[in-house]
Amino acid sequence: PDSAFPSLERALAGAPSTLVLPAVQGAAAAGVLGLLEENLGLSPLNVEPGTLRELGLNASQPALLLVRLPPAAGSSLMAPKEVLMSNDEIIGQVLSALKEEDVPYTALLTAGAPSRVLRDVSGVAPGRVGRQLLQKPSPAPAQHPPVRYPLTGEPQILFWAQNFSVVQGSKWVDLTPQTFGAEASVDVSGSFWSSNESCCPPPHPPSFHMTSWRFPVSGRDWFQLNRLELATPSASPTVFNASQVTAPSNYSWRCAYLSSLPGFGAGLLPHGPGPSWGVLLQDVQLQGFNVPGLQFSYASDCAGFFAPGTWMGLLTALLLGAIFACGLHVLLALKTMDRFDDPKGATIAVPQGE
Repeated sequence: PDSAFPSLERALAGAPSTLVLPAVQGAAAAGVLGLLEENLGLSPLNVEPGTLRELGLNASQPALLLVRLPPAAGSSLMAPKEVLMSNDEIIGQVLSALKEEDVPYTALLTAGAPSRVLRDVSGVAPGRVGRQLLQKPSPAPAQHPPVRYPLTGEPQILFWAQNFSVVQGSKWVDLTPQTFGAEASVDVSGSFWSSNESCCPPPHPPSFHMTSWRFPVSGRDWFQLNRLELATPSASPTVFNASQVTAPSNYSWRCAYLSSLPGFGAGLLPHGPGPSWGVLLQDVQLQGFNVPGLQFSYASDCAGFFAPGTWMGLLTALLLGAIFACGLHVLLALKTMDRFDDPKGATIAVPQGE
C-alpha cells in the first residue's frame, strides 16, 4: 500500500545514520525540547517552512530550529491520511532547504504528547480484562467487631448492630461508638453464661437476658430473648419484652430492625408503664449459645414469609382466578336456540287456505 511518509522514508534511507524509537514515554517526548536547550545552550527559534531559506544559516553559528507540523486530528475537512501526507511534504521541504544551504544538520522528529493514553491493565487479573467501568470501586465501609463475652478465650455471647440509638422525646442519642469499635466503653465483667441461661449487662444499655429451651416436638434446643433493659444512671431501668426474638440454639438471630418504635416494627414491647426511652437497633445480630468462635453461626432471620408484597401477589392471583372461573362458567352455560318465536308471547295462527 502507498505510504503516507514517502519524503521521510527517502530521507531515512539516504541519511548516514538514523535512529528510530518505536515507542517512548509521554513525559520523555514532552521534555525533548527542554533537554536540547539545556545541553546546547540555545533558545529554540520557531520557523515556518516557507521562511527557512531566508534565515541565511551558517555552519559556524549553530541554531536550534523548531518546526511545528499541523495536528493530524485537528482537521475535519481532510482525511487523516491526507493530513499526514501534507505533513510529509512539509518535512520534505524543510530537508530540501537544509540541503540547499549546505550546512550539517541533525533532524529530530517527535510528538509533543501521545495521541491516546491507554489504561494500564498490567495489575488486573486475566479474567477481569474486558469491558469495565472506569469508576474506581469504592472501598467497603469498615465493620466494627461485635461485643463479646468473655473478652479472652472462646466467646460465649456475641452481639452486633450496625447502629444503636436511643431516643427520649425528640432527642436522639447515637451509642454506636460507645458500644462497638476501638472507642467502646462496654464492661462485660458482670455478664454470666450457662448452658440454659445467659445475660449480658454492660454498664450502659442495652442488657440482654436469654434462655435456652428444649422442645421435644422439634427435637432441638431453641433460645429466646426474654427481655431487654435500657438502664440510665438517673432513672430506673426501662424494660422491654422481646419474647418474639427466638431462634434455634445453634443459630444466631438477625433482624433488620429491633426497636420499640412503631415506625420500625415495634418488636420490643414495654413492660410496665409507658417507657421514657425508646431504643433502635439496626441490622442487629445476636447469639447467646453454641458460639463457634469470633464469627456468628448461620443466621435465623426475623423476616416473615408472608411479606406485604407476597399478600398482594396472592390476592391478585385469587382475583384473576375468580374472574377467569366466572368467565369460563358463562361460556359453558351458553346454549343454542331451537325455536325462533317467543314462547311467552301470543301464538300466531296461519290458515292453510291462504
